[in-house]
Amino acid sequence: EAQIQTQILPEAFAQFGQRFAVATGFHARLDERLEQAGMPILAGEFVALTTVCAVAGAAIGAVLLQNAVFAVLIAALTAFIPYMWLLRSRSKRQNSMIEQLADTLSVLASSLRAGYSFLQALDTVSKEIGEPSATEFQRVVAEIRLGRPVEDALIGMAIRVGSDDLKWAVIAINVQRQVGGNLAEVLDIVANTVRERAYVRRQVKVLSAEGRMSVAILAALPPLILLYIAIVNPEYIEPLFNTLPGLVLLTAGGILMALGVFVMSRLVKIDV
Repeated sequence: EAQIQTQILPEAFAQFGQRFAVATGFHARLDERLEQAGMPILAGEFVALTTVCAVAGAAIGAVLLQNAVFAVLIAALTAFIPYMWLLRSRSKRQNSMIEQLADTLSVLASSLRAGYSFLQALDTVSKEIGEPSATEFQRVVAEIRLGRPVEDALIGMAIRVGSDDLKWAVIAINVQRQVGGNLAEVLDIVANTVRERAYVRRQVKVLSAEGRMSVAILAALPPLILLYIAIVNPEYIEPLFNTLPGLVLLTAGGILMALGVFVMSRLVKIDV
């Protein structure tokens, strides 16, 4: 698969991460997620970066708090930084392609009406549409010219992007190409549907903004307060970590907190 490998970490760390990813079996899935996010690194570098973040977090926690339990907790939190970066990049790229999809389909339909072949129309889209859609369509055109069937190339793009709207558009294109008919008209209908869905999605995002902000604040407040007390008055919370009742309360609180965040997140998440 086409993906540019960078050297953000020493080669030895990247090779270690690559072997670990292959041995644990999530190498292919992680590479797919990285490709969907448009991140120019491979699974090995990502695993190595996660390890480096965890070690750095543990060192910082041990120096600042001088508590093994807090050092482990901070290491676990910092280990999630690359994964959060991956999720954010993936979501941002998918949203950008969804925003461009209606215009992409309109350009494709206009090119077909102008008398272009389907491959020429795809090539026009790759030149007229901005990133990140341009890169994906350039890859589709290159794959078709190398002999890959058009349907397979489009389906591969839809899988890489991971957008339901793009998958439906690809299905409509493939079906129409097989049964025949006015493909430009079908593309116009799909483009209008995509625009309407994007409008509803933006409305839902605006209406649920307050709820999503509340979830973020309520989720971050308890651990931040705990961290603040651990810095300014560590003796006050030592019983939570040094006694059996404290560990039970801490575990129960963590479980209930996670359950509450999960429930609140599901309440404010509305599928369109």
